[in-house]
Order: sequence, then structure tokens, then C-alpha cells
Amino acid sequence: MYCNLCHMEKEKGIELLGARVCYDCFDEISTISVLSDNYEYYKERVKKIVKNYIYEKTILNPVK
Repeated sequence: MYCNLCHMEKEKGIELLGARVCYDCFDEISTISVLSDNYEYYKERVKKIVKNYIYEKTILNPVK
């Protein structure tokens, strides 16, 4: 599977709001400290995943 966070081909992962996330990235975002250098990177990537999820929902039902 292709990971939408690290952009690498991984063997296993999960689906997070319609995006595929490898277990390594999932572990990283679930335990990362706000003081970490990678915090901003993961925060921006997760924001994009949430925005895409919301955008897809509005297209499926534009009335609501």
C-alpha cells in the first residue's frame, strides 16, 4: 500500500478518513511531541487528509 504521509510503499497500514497511512506513520503521529521537529510536517499532512475528507463529503451530498 502507498502511504499518504511518508509517500512510501509499505506492506501494511490503516485507512484514516479515506487516506492510507502506514503503521510507522500512525505510530509517529500518535506519539509525537509538539516540541519535535517533525510535528509541523505531520500536522500539515493530517490537515490535508481532513480537508480532503470533508470536501469529498460535500460533493457526495451538496445540499447538506
